[in-house]
Amino acid sequence: MSSVMNSEVNCIELTSRLVDLYNQTMDMKFNREHFDKNFEKLIEKESDLLRKVGEACNGSDEVFRKICECVPLYVSGQLSKISSKRKRDMTALDYKMNMVSYFVPLMGEIPGDNAKEISECMVKSWNEVMPEHKIGYTDAESIRSGFKRSLCYITTAVCQSQNKPDDCYELTLLRGYRDHYMLQTEDGIATVEQYYNIAPTIVKRIGRRDDASEIYGSIWKDYLQPCITMIENDELEACRVCYTDMVHSLEKKYLYS
Repeated sequence: MSSVMNSEVNCIELTSRLVDLYNQTMDMKFNREHFDKNFEKLIEKESDLLRKVGEACNGSDEVFRKICECVPLYVSGQLSKISSKRKRDMTALDYKMNMVSYFVPLMGEIPGDNAKEISECMVKSWNEVMPEHKIGYTDAESIRSGFKRSLCYITTAVCQSQNKPDDCYELTLLRGYRDHYMLQTEDGIATVEQYYNIAPTIVKRIGRRDDASEIYGSIWKDYLQPCITMIENDELEACRVCYTDMVHSLEKKYLYS
């Protein structure tokens, strides 16, 4: 068998294994408690695959391209099988979350000097194949830093459902309240930590439902909009109570029901 044929066979094997790996990570819990443990297990378990991907990407440009686009093309194909736009968009959210929470950061752990180039190329390929479902580049350290900063998973998801940008007035106000009031007391810190431990899973489970937009609308009406009004009226402790009620209610409904 010629070296060219060997390279093609090797590329087919690697792209197949990468798609399998992507599917395996779909059901992994993504929160502060589980991320590091899951991520370290992935690195150890997939060390051979990561090494081989890095070596293959040092070869021809064609192999590099095929490796970078294999998962985006696979996901695009899976989404194309879903006729309902609503279901397709909700499924895309799951795929996107998995890509940025585990898969792209894992590619950033490829041994050698080309790890970031490979993972960035995968993000670029994803956005070219699915421009309506774009993602951004992530790595393990930025995710760990994000947990420390307490990313606004649910509030962001709610605002996105209403086509509000990430720097909208409401999100900026709620983040300021979190940083300058909630995180200044022991009770507030405990509530925020509980929220960010459960929020990614809650968003993922809501996103799988046909009535996701209605659920986010209710969260906005029952909790976030009242919180915003309370902050504007300097009723900061009342907002903390409302915020805490939201955390407990969502936890009970979407984690333990």
